[in-house]
Amino acid sequence: MNTVNANGTDFACEVRGTGEPLVLVHGALGDFRTWRTQMATFTRNYRVLAYSRRWHYPSLAVVQGEDYTPDAQLADLLAILEVTGPAHLVGHSYGAAIAAAAALHRPELVHSLVLAEPSLFSLLTANGAGASALAHAVAAIAPVVPLLRQGRKADALRQYLDVILGAGGYERLPVRARIVMHDNLHTLEPMLNGLNAGTPFTQDHAARISVPTLLLEGEHTPAPFALTLDELAGAIPDVQRVVLPGLSHGLHLENPTAFNRAVADFLAGVQAAALAA
Repeated sequence: MNTVNANGTDFACEVRGTGEPLVLVHGALGDFRTWRTQMATFTRNYRVLAYSRRWHYPSLAVVQGEDYTPDAQLADLLAILEVTGPAHLVGHSYGAAIAAAAALHRPELVHSLVLAEPSLFSLLTANGAGASALAHAVAAIAPVVPLLRQGRKADALRQYLDVILGAGGYERLPVRARIVMHDNLHTLEPMLNGLNAGTPFTQDHAARISVPTLLLEGEHTPAPFALTLDELAGAIPDVQRVVLPGLSHGLHLENPTAFNRAVADFLAGVQAAALAA
């Protein structure tokens, strides 16, 4: 494990490989270990940095919900990109939402963008089907925080994963992924409490993303993620969308080979286009 100092904090990370920088941004309940199989693949062609976002393992700091916000996480990512220099960004879920915001606010720091089912749910508020699907998911997640406060951590994690991965999601995950999630359970309540803080991400914001973008989706992902990708696909100018068969929201954990192949093909295309320009 290494560290990268940015925004006044030492972030635990793994850095390997040579070439253009590629930064991996994990989602809820993740940390730098989330990306083990991606590191093994992408370090052949890139200098890859996978970092643990603020308050995630190995940190065990108590964090208040008002401090765990997308804006705070975005500030950290932008500071890390100042250290690495312009990079390709690959993000999953909450991490993909942060990566999208980074490309919006500092496009000069982002060569390309891979958004694996970003949690940009503010895009659904004006969409009837999207708003309904989101309300259903919020209701299903409501028992998670009470379970956490009762000390029923395993039950809370299963309830949360049943919503974002579908029924039986916990059991479908590799054991290593479950260990990482248990190590980061202390971030779940503050993440949920701060999820809607700050300026909502809109279709106008999506339309202003100027870098080449890949949207990755699991075939069986829950409706809020699929409908969010519909909104992004219709707004981002330079965009590709790939659906990975048989997978749900944990697509990079459920089938790393398919995920890595889709990302590698996209990045190769970005590099070829840059050389031809």
